[in-house]
Amino acid sequence: MFSAVGNPATVATLGTLTFGSTTSPCQSVLGGATFTPTAPWRFVAQDHNPATGVTTGYLEGVQLSVAVSFCRFTTAGKASATYRSSTGVLSVNSVPGELAVTSALGCGTTITTSTLPVLKGNFLIKILGTSTAPTLTGSNP
Repeated sequence: MFSAVGNPATVATLGTLTFGSTTSPCQSVLGGATFTPTAPWRFVAQDHNPATGVTTGYLEGVQLSVAVSFCRFTTAGKASATYRSSTGVLSVNSVPGELAVTSALGCGTTITTSTLPVLKGNFLIKILGTSTAPTLTGSNP
């Protein structure tokens, strides 16, 4: 994360993204799911509440390939998100229409380029090479 001026302003570049782990893999209603992000994603701040330390904005440049059973698809766009400085957690909570399916293979009519996927989850953010969460500061407009 870095200093930036403006509203909105890009305040972070996420260069390495990991979904799930060996001991806790991602799951779907169809079984195990593999998510392969294309980095970087950028966190764009739109508002900051200094009393709570919460910054509201969105991730832009989201590109994600998903494989579930026989189905493979790619999605791209942006995703609404908030960042809490005290915990280092970036909470992603996109809404339909922010992301679009750009390609689908082996998904039949379940997932097509007309599908509007959502991305929800929490990412633990650390300063590169450390175990420290970055702190965002700012003021309300």
